[in-house]
Amino acid sequence: MKKCPCGSKRHYKNCCQPIHMNHSNAETPEQLMRARYTAYAIGVTDFIQQTYHISNEAGQDRQGIEDGILNHWDKLVILDSAPGNSGDEGFVHFKAYFQRNGQSFCLQERSRFIRENGIWFYIDGMISE
Repeated sequence: MKKCPCGSKRHYKNCCQPIHMNHSNAETPEQLMRARYTAYAIGVTDFIQQTYHISNEAGQDRQGIEDGILNHWDKLVILDSAPGNSGDEGFVHFKAYFQRNGQSFCLQERSRFIRENGIWFYIDGMISE
């Protein structure tokens, strides 16, 4: 069996695959963050697009998502996962390492997620260096 790209050390079929098959299976913002990273790593464009909150126009940018999928995603490191101001808001601070055109990069972001009707969505994030 194949290990999940999200770094959980679990097998994909027992980790992010159930969330990719049904977005509502993400019980926490961190689970959704891991599943979104894995979707970039394995090329599940529709999942990424569907997990943006409806108010986020980036969810309509399919070309931007597809461009991101073209990177070679090496590793995800979760630095922190914290609740927000309510039980329907959460934050995940992470580093995502990737390669593009032979160069190595690290994306560090504190992502914000909100839950609507019991389902978590990515809404925005602050990129840091």
